[in-house]
Amino acid sequence: MSIFGFYFVGNLLKQAGWPRKKGLFGGPAYDTFLVDEAIDQMLGWAASLAAGRPKMSLQMIAEMFRDKDWDGDNPPDVRMFIDASREEWDKVPEGGPREVIKPWRLSSNMGKSVPAKYLADRELRAALEQLCLEAIMWGLGNPDRVKAWYTNRREKMQSSLPNMQKAGLQIEASPALDLKQA
Repeated sequence: MSIFGFYFVGNLLKQAGWPRKKGLFGGPAYDTFLVDEAIDQMLGWAASLAAGRPKMSLQMIAEMFRDKDWDGDNPPDVRMFIDASREEWDKVPEGGPREVIKPWRLSSNMGKSVPAKYLADRELRAALEQLCLEAIMWGLGNPDRVKAWYTNRREKMQSSLPNMQKAGLQIEASPALDLKQA
């Protein structure tokens, strides 16, 4: 089983200091809103990686499906998946990865927190990989949309950056997106 999506989400939460102990007698748990946000970050990362580094993204897909015969007579057809998904993706022409892929929300289904062991569940890991794969495919098939989405988000961040810095927050400007088709 591949671990790209699971690894990204798990380590982002770990860097933020999660899981945390819930209550006096409760075990470690994650805030479901933060898990949802980490999943959204993973979708943006995967789509951006695919748009900017398609060769690397194809290597990731090959790793995700390492049990498939990529050199045989009937290899997996990435282009067919992208073409078949385009109609669904185009229903949200201005949307970014979160709006296009529409991931499930833990905060809507599980309440405010979820036990830490849930994030290690095999089914959840598989679901994260599915979301990661779809974001990679969307990025491969829509590099211009990914660039527009990122540029829009970056401009919004840049406009509020002076106020954040005045407030004492040590936030740096986001880098410009360079989509070298490598």
